Amino acid sequence: MLTKSVVIAELDKQLLSKLSYLMTNLKQAIDSRNSDTKSSAGDKFETSREMAQIEIQKIETEISKTQQFFTDLASKASQLIITDKGAFLISIPFGKLMVSGTEVFCISKNAPITKHLINTKKNDYFFYNDMKYNIGR
Repeated sequence: MLTKSVVIAELDKQLLSKLSYLMTNLKQAIDSRNSDTKSSAGDKFETSREMAQIEIQKIETEISKTQQFFTDLASKASQLIITDKGAFLISIPFGKLMVSGTEVFCISKNAPITKHLINTKKNDYFFYNDMKYNIGR
């Protein structure tokens, strides 16, 4: 059975995996930048180092965002709503997960569909983008 704790555990696992991947990429980018040797073509060297630095900054931004997801997931209330079109975890905007054979869409409270999901009860329904969503299966 799909429960909020099962979904959050899977989301936590995915966040840890993403963070590990990003940390590995960051280390490789830093090593690559630092191992670049200055050649007689000084402009080429400077351009290469600058491009590497931009890549490092992009990875660091992603790491910071992922770490913030951990904080938000732990500190904010989340709500799991199951529909006939999949499940929705209203918490952090992570995207789609597969949990126990069910698509779970991890969305923020600011996502457009959220206002339709909030305050629904089992056997309710709503329309979103010309599709009917039935709450509870």
